[in-house]
Amino acid sequence: MSSSERPGPNGGPLDAAPAGWRQLVLPVRSLRFWVIQGAILLVIAVHSVVLESFDGRDIDGIPAPLTSSLMLIPVLYAALSYGAIGAFATASWSIALFAVHWLVIHRHPLTSEHLWIELVGLLVLGASGVVVGRRVDIAREARRRAEQALEQAAVAQERFRDLFEHQPSPVVITDRDDVVVEMNEAAEKLLGRSAHGLPLAAVTGLGSHELVAQESPVAMSGPDGQVHHYVASTHSFGDGPRVVTQIVLADVSREHRRREVQRALTGRVLQIQEQERLHLSRELHDDALQQLTHLARTLDELSRDPDLPAELARTAGQSVDIAKTTATALRLLIRGLRPPVLDDLGLVPALRQLTEETGRRTDLRVQFRVVGRIARAPVDVELAAYRIAQEALTNVLKHAEARQVIVEVTFGRQITLEIHDDGRGFAASARSGQGLGLVGARERAGSVGATLSVSSREGVGTSVRVVLPLPRLAPPDRQ
Repeated sequence: MSSSERPGPNGGPLDAAPAGWRQLVLPVRSLRFWVIQGAILLVIAVHSVVLESFDGRDIDGIPAPLTSSLMLIPVLYAALSYGAIGAFATASWSIALFAVHWLVIHRHPLTSEHLWIELVGLLVLGASGVVVGRRVDIAREARRRAEQALEQAAVAQERFRDLFEHQPSPVVITDRDDVVVEMNEAAEKLLGRSAHGLPLAAVTGLGSHELVAQESPVAMSGPDGQVHHYVASTHSFGDGPRVVTQIVLADVSREHRRREVQRALTGRVLQIQEQERLHLSRELHDDALQQLTHLARTLDELSRDPDLPAELARTAGQSVDIAKTTATALRLLIRGLRPPVLDDLGLVPALRQLTEETGRRTDLRVQFRVVGRIARAPVDVELAAYRIAQEALTNVLKHAEARQVIVEVTFGRQITLEIHDDGRGFAASARSGQGLGLVGARERAGSVGATLSVSSREGVGTSVRVVLPLPRLAPPDRQ
C-alpha cells in the first residue's frame, strides 16, 4: 500500500490534508485514544477517592506529585502513538481533571508547597509529552518522505529500464575491462545473445574507444541481414572497479534524417542540463550563499564584542575565516555551473572572467583577445561557445602540459572562437584518442549549427577552432 493510501491517526487517509495540517488533527476515531483518556479519568477518580478517605486527616506524608507522575505514562504513550497533538490533548485532559479535582471535589485546604509541586509536575507532564510527540511527528514525516523517495526511485528505475529495453538503437554496457555485461533488445538482435560476457572487440571488431574514435561509420550486418552503418557514442559512470561504459550504436544509414534527429536529441539533453545547472546555481546563490554570508557577518560582529572572552573571540574569528573561505568556494562552484555574467553581460565578459580565473588558479599564462565589433548572439549560441572554451581550457590543464594558452574570439558575419596552447600536442595517428575529451564540445557545436575543428602537432601545441552562427548583429556590448 502506498503512502497516500495508508490510514492516518484519525482513520482517514494519511495524505488527505497538507503535511503541515496532518499533525494537528485529533485521532478522535481511534478507540485506543479514548481508552487512554478513560485510563486518565480512572486514575483521577482513584486519586480523589484515596484523598477523600483520609477525611480531613493530615496528608503531608503522601508524595505530592505521585498522581501527576503516574499521568506521565499515558501522556508519553499518547505521544508515541499520535504525536504532539495526541500528547497535548492527553496532557490537557489530565490538567483539566486535576483542576476539577482540586477546585470542586477536594474539600480540604492545600498547602502552597503542595499546590506548587502539583502545578510544576503538571507543567513538566505537558512539556514532556509535547516534546516527545514532536519528535515522533518529525520521525514519521521523515519516514514518509523516505518512503516516497524510495517509491519515486523505484518508479524512475522502472522507467529507465523500460526506456533502456525499448530504445530503438542498440545499447551495450561494458565493464572496466570492456566486457559486455548487458544489452537491450535491439543490441541483442544486432550482436546476438551470445555476446554477453565477451569482450566488445571480439563481437564488433573494435573496442568502445575505437568505436567512438572512428571518423567514418562502422559497417555491421543488421537484424534484417543487410549491412547497416553505425556510429557509437559512450558514457561512463561509476568509479573504481564499478565503472561501466554505455555504448549507444546509432544507425546512420539514412544519414540526413538521422543527423537531424541526433542534433535535436543532443540539443534537448544539453538544454535540460543547462536548465538544471541554472536552477541549481540560482538556488545556491539565493539560499546557501546568502545564509553563509549572513553567518560570516554575524560571527564577525560577535568576534568584535568587547564583552566576549578572548578564547571565544578567537574561535569566532577563526569561524569567520572558515565561513568566508567556504563562501568563496561556493561562488566558484556557482560560476562553474552557470556564470551569471554570461546571462547578464554576454559572451565576451564571461570568457574574460573564465580566462582570468584560470590564470589566477594555475601557473598557466592565459591571454584573452577580442577582434571585431562585439555583438550579442542568441543565448544558446553564447552558451555553447562558453562551454566549448571551458572544456578546451580544462583539457589544456589536464593533458597539454602547456605554459601559455591564447583564447581569441572574433566577431564578424560569424563568431569564431579559437583556443591555442603551446603544449606537447599529439601526432596525427593519436589524434582520435586525444580528442575524446572534446566529444561533448562537438555535440554542443552541432546542437547550434556550429562547426568545430581540432589541429595539433606533436611538440608544437593544439588549436581548437569553432565557428558559430551569428544570425543578426545586435547592438554592441557597452560593458
